[in-house]
Amino acid sequence: MKSGIDTKITLEIDYREQRSGIISEIEKFSDRFNCEITRLPIGDYRIGDKIIIERKTIADFLASIKSGRIFRQAYRMANSQCCSLLILEGGKPPPKATKMKRAAIQGVLLHLAVVLNIPAIRSRDIKETAWLINQIAGQCLFVQKPKNKSLIFKGSGLKANKQQQRKLQLVQNIPGIGVEKALALLKSFGTIEKISNAGVNGLSEVHGIGQKLANNIYTIIHEPF
Repeated sequence: MKSGIDTKITLEIDYREQRSGIISEIEKFSDRFNCEITRLPIGDYRIGDKIIIERKTIADFLASIKSGRIFRQAYRMANSQCCSLLILEGGKPPPKATKMKRAAIQGVLLHLAVVLNIPAIRSRDIKETAWLINQIAGQCLFVQKPKNKSLIFKGSGLKANKQQQRKLQLVQNIPGIGVEKALALLKSFGTIEKISNAGVNGLSEVHGIGQKLANNIYTIIHEPF
């Protein structure tokens, strides 16, 4: 005799995922989920109140590295009160996207996994992604919500609040500047204004910057639009 208690897991799906065709694949696991199409502020999928999943095709992932979008999304995920995962879907990227160096891609994946605690899982297609989401949901009982997910930059001694994160995001949007170099610049100069007012020599003295990158930073900041 059924108790009448709904034991299904609530799976919130961002409405933009409807275009991918993945929802029909997820619905094959209807015995597991109660699916709700909504507008999620963070991620593409939210499983109960414990797990956030961001799904990206390989091409979109590479484009998000170039634009810096992946870091903005990842910081929001890292500061949520949920465990976070990235699913990378698809095979080889389009020819134009392959110009990005493998070391740069690996560096981003390492930063997500080691610093932000967001591991990446590979998927062949939407069918396998739906299967992965179902498997991840099955692990929910074993997931403990983090007590404190304030973003901490390891080795830096900096526990970044929202204002500091915004500053880091602004600085790292400069081409050639990742999280570590943005952090080094802000720790050296203190404010974005002082970075803007610094000369090439002052910029080049910051650890990891060097003369060539200092010239690029100075040109981008001071060259008229």
